[in-house]
Amino acid sequence: MVPDDRKLKRLIAAASMYYKDNMLQSEIAGVMGISRPMVSRLLAEARECGVVTITINEAGSAQELLAGRVTARFSLKRAFVVPSRGSSTRDGNSSVARRAFTFWHDELEETEYTGVGCGYMVGMFSEYAGTRTPDPVPRQGEIFPLIGGIKASFRSYHTNELVRLIAVQSGLNASYLYMPALFDSEDEKRMYEHTEAYRDIESRWMSLTTAVIGISNLHATPDLATAARFGRALIEERAVGRILAHYYDINGRFIEPQNDIAMQIPLSRLRTAKNVVALCADYLTPESLLGALRTGIITHLVLPDTLADQITQPSDLQ
Repeated sequence: MVPDDRKLKRLIAAASMYYKDNMLQSEIAGVMGISRPMVSRLLAEARECGVVTITINEAGSAQELLAGRVTARFSLKRAFVVPSRGSSTRDGNSSVARRAFTFWHDELEETEYTGVGCGYMVGMFSEYAGTRTPDPVPRQGEIFPLIGGIKASFRSYHTNELVRLIAVQSGLNASYLYMPALFDSEDEKRMYEHTEAYRDIESRWMSLTTAVIGISNLHATPDLATAARFGRALIEERAVGRILAHYYDINGRFIEPQNDIAMQIPLSRLRTAKNVVALCADYLTPESLLGALRTGIITHLVLPDTLADQITQPSDLQ
């Protein structure tokens, strides 16, 4: 039966909020002023009358099927799902890093100006790069940090070193950021922003075509001066994770710091990159990943199958 115009508008509204905006059925119910079971019935009717159509993806593996679901669900350009290794966390995360690197190096176009983040998974990305034979013919372009260096015992936060390892293998020219990720004050940061070193890295950020980043849980180590930068805002505004040193909630809304002392690429510039490739460790929480995807920044995603399954299952997180 074809619904009348008024009913059709309700079906389209409910379906758009659920399938395009990734809203919970309870959230849709609140917006539309109806019960949650009624939302479920509207979604079912939207499928029955053709407002929503389902495409069958004849994938060659469970991972390909999951990748298709993630890509469609979150409007990505492409997603890659790798098998979890179960017995070895490091093996599973290494598989994510390897797949991300081969995609960036061998398949992705417009990588001539690549910015690199930091963290465990970006560290594994660069570590894998260091095991490969360098390209015989250097590439045209540059690779550079998206954030300053962080004083930590983990090499995965030494951003210049990560850039160096990737540059050696890929043949891209390396540009470095000789500044810390976190300053003692906003005045100190502003002072550095008037230096030639800052103008150099800012020009690279303006040329950015591809970013390689990791997604981190809210309480990932090391702590990036969250108390000094945000006070209680991360708690009060229910932050769930971070990209670089930018924190966000589960709806993908970035939380403004009270003290902007971080040296990193501005969100406005990161949003304009043609490709933002995000790597996910198997310990990443579904809440952190969902929030990151809802920021609208990520275009390509590489993740383990267990995590892909979690974010595509109907639940209260959705």
